[in-house]
Amino acid sequence: MSESILDMEEGVRKSYAGSMESLLRIAESSYTTSTIVVCLATVWHQLIEKAVPGPYLDEFFHIQQAELYLQGRFSEWHPKITTPPGLYLLSLLYLGCLSLVGILNQVEITNLRRTNAWAAGLFLFSVESVLRGVVIKYDGLEFFDRTLPWFWSLAELNHATLNICLFPPLFFFFGLYYTDVWSALSVIITLRFHQKQATRSMVLAGIASLFFRQTNIFWVAIYLGGLEVVRKLRRDRPSANWETVVFDSWRYCGIYDPLISQASFGDYVKTVFSIVAAATGSFKILIPYLKPYLIMLGAFGYFVIWNGGVVLGDKENHIPSLHLAQMLYIWPYIMFFSFPLLYPYILNAIIPQKYLPSPIRTKAPGIQLPRFTIALPIMAIMLLIVHFNTIIHPFTLADNRHYTFYVFRLLLRHPANKYLAVPIYFICAWAAITAFGGLPNVQTLPNPKPPGDLNAPQPKKTVRFPPPSEAYTTQDRGHHISTLLIWLLATALSLVTAPLVEPRYFIVPWLVWRLHIASPWPTGEEAYKKRKSKITTVGARCKAILYGKHDHRLWLETIWFLVVNWGVGYVFLKWEFEWEHEKGKVQRFMW
Repeated sequence: MSESILDMEEGVRKSYAGSMESLLRIAESSYTTSTIVVCLATVWHQLIEKAVPGPYLDEFFHIQQAELYLQGRFSEWHPKITTPPGLYLLSLLYLGCLSLVGILNQVEITNLRRTNAWAAGLFLFSVESVLRGVVIKYDGLEFFDRTLPWFWSLAELNHATLNICLFPPLFFFFGLYYTDVWSALSVIITLRFHQKQATRSMVLAGIASLFFRQTNIFWVAIYLGGLEVVRKLRRDRPSANWETVVFDSWRYCGIYDPLISQASFGDYVKTVFSIVAAATGSFKILIPYLKPYLIMLGAFGYFVIWNGGVVLGDKENHIPSLHLAQMLYIWPYIMFFSFPLLYPYILNAIIPQKYLPSPIRTKAPGIQLPRFTIALPIMAIMLLIVHFNTIIHPFTLADNRHYTFYVFRLLLRHPANKYLAVPIYFICAWAAITAFGGLPNVQTLPNPKPPGDLNAPQPKKTVRFPPPSEAYTTQDRGHHISTLLIWLLATALSLVTAPLVEPRYFIVPWLVWRLHIASPWPTGEEAYKKRKSKITTVGARCKAILYGKHDHRLWLETIWFLVVNWGVGYVFLKWEFEWEHEKGKVQRFMW
């Protein structure tokens, strides 16, 4: 009897182990992730179709313009539309194909909305492809291989891809006829071609992205061009001495560019001067490499001259102006949506590690809040921006259908509120930048020697990451200051000229930031040991899935995004209201 019971228990254990292995294989399949995203986007689209069968808000303008294009009236333009016609051209192609095969007999709003709903699958595969390029790199030079680094599991990569596709301000517009989904997707595709060094495809994708939103020029030309400059310059770390860093950078065409996780505030200033000096000293050599980005800038410049400005329509309400406060608002924006990724950094900085639970604790030293002597002048600058450059667009406080209406009403409820928010801006900025740099002092491959000839083509080779050993002691894993500075520059250029504050404007900056948060928690040898440890019990397997062999922050991010999407979706679909001056017309809350 006892033997049969033992046999039954052994059979249950084997069955459970088999099911866990099957679950792991499912989690590691990108097709599973794509199925989840497409199904969720389709369900969201169907819910909107049922509750909101007619155009809502800006859809009135977009659908009218799409109908004009479908009728072949390309010379007519709706005066309220500010963005280029990429979405309408795409709809023309999509609906034209459906008509040819006999699926489409008449143009309906649901068919136009499907243009964004079906983009969900393509968006997922593009993000997954870019993530592979971000996590597989060797001193900043991307090499691509289907083999992942030893500290990153395929399940984690697919999980991160899923979360990015569930990003609430983006996921919401999978169900509506807005330009934001294809605008973000076109930037992601351009970024992928840049990683693959497919120059012609990158230029074509970059120019195509300008047909969806004008500010994409700062991502496809300035951001990627900046990365190309840094990649072509020699990162041989010239002397950190203030007196010689600029001279050495100019003379040797090498940049001072330490890791973010190992940098002080002074290193940021040195890196700026070093990049400028090195780029100026090697300007003629860099020009051939910058031609693709100059072509995109030239195309955009021609459009601005032809159009007589950046926006196409409604120019009186979208006058470009210097709005530095936008660079303050982005930090709580990132914190709100990504606090599941940021909270371990904050806790490790303010609480001794011995008091932290094991999933949060890290052996990597160096996570600490900025010194008072650094924090004080930065917050002083923030206070000056808040005092002199807080711009409240008339649309912001005139339309209570958007969540920004309630945020700014809270900030303006008392004159001191906007100043009291400055410490929040600062803490959120520190957390976002720290996460961008990754954990300090984690192990990776040693630095490659800088090329002797700047003109020499970089060899294409596959880098496979073996387990850590004594050779892996250079402590050089993470993003460099230059990458952060270029991201900040592109973000500033895309935001500070917009007087209106909308969550949609921050989608691409957040996406690029999130794509760089590619290192799971923890990293280094600690992560390798956890992934190679044996699992023998049911409890151990559950622990491994939740946080032992999988970054627990990804589960928290998934839950948070699902909660936010559910809440925003429920409010949009169910919380209907009317304006007194527009009786009988249903209004809804949205981003």
